[in-house]
Amino acid sequence: MKKIKVKEKSGDKGQELAAKELTRKPGKNQVVKLKSKKSKSFALGNLKEYWNRSVQFIKEAWIELKKVAWPSQKETLGATAVVLVLVILVSAYLGLVDMLLTRLMKVIIG
Repeated sequence: MKKIKVKEKSGDKGQELAAKELTRKPGKNQVVKLKSKKSKSFALGNLKEYWNRSVQFIKEAWIELKKVAWPSQKETLGATAVVLVLVILVSAYLGLVDMLLTRLMKVIIG
């Protein structure tokens, strides 16, 4: 337990008593009351608040979706074509490197 040091001043008994009270440990037969934690039960009020927040979130999400600049069909097809070509090129490169390393390992091992 942390002790608090109080400088003694003449006639300052109040602070000295307060410091002793803060550092005093409870006795064997002394009851110490602890504050109980509030239980988070699922009450009707909590359900209503949860529902209101959910509805508010959906409304705000819908407003944000209206602000999105969606690409045209031509832009979407162009971006898809670029992705597919790159996937084919990278997979061919990795397949070639894998085949060469496999043959190299077969030559080294035996």
